[in-house]
Amino acid sequence: MLKKDINSYNGFFNEINNNWAILTCGDKFIGSNSMTVSWGGIGYLWDKPVCFVFVRESRHTKKFIDKSDSVTLSFLSDKYKKALAVFGSKSGKDVDKFKETGLHKTFDLDYNGYYVCESDYVLKCKKLFSLDITKDKLPDYIKDDFYKNEDYHTLYVCEIKQYLVNEE
Repeated sequence: MLKKDINSYNGFFNEINNNWAILTCGDKFIGSNSMTVSWGGIGYLWDKPVCFVFVRESRHTKKFIDKSDSVTLSFLSDKYKKALAVFGSKSGKDVDKFKETGLHKTFDLDYNGYYVCESDYVLKCKKLFSLDITKDKLPDYIKDDFYKNEDYHTLYVCEIKQYLVNEE
């Protein structure tokens, strides 16, 4: 067997880390919010195709993902990198990220959730499970590198219910 650099694998493994995605959660009843995610993955769990993402306690999006089962991951081309940066650095409490970036979201009636119209592809998901990451569960080097301010993540596991591809 030939030894390869794990980052040379061209799959979803690199997609979410290198290209990021816009996580949108919420529904018509509670509203919605979106943010950029770059930590997560895809696989199978409990005989279902799943994705998993991490959301910090401090993020405005967290209250929406906690209250709703509707979750989408919208993947956009490189031409939207600046927009992705806005979704990752600004809060939906303070700014309309869609208005600021020129992106658009659409409500999917059969799904009761939103996704980004300009996406190359979208994973429409249903939240299955969440787990708070706490300092007592982490080694010191992880806490020192990623949680100096003690703003921990919650891990969300979501069943992928549908895969949409932009045919334009």
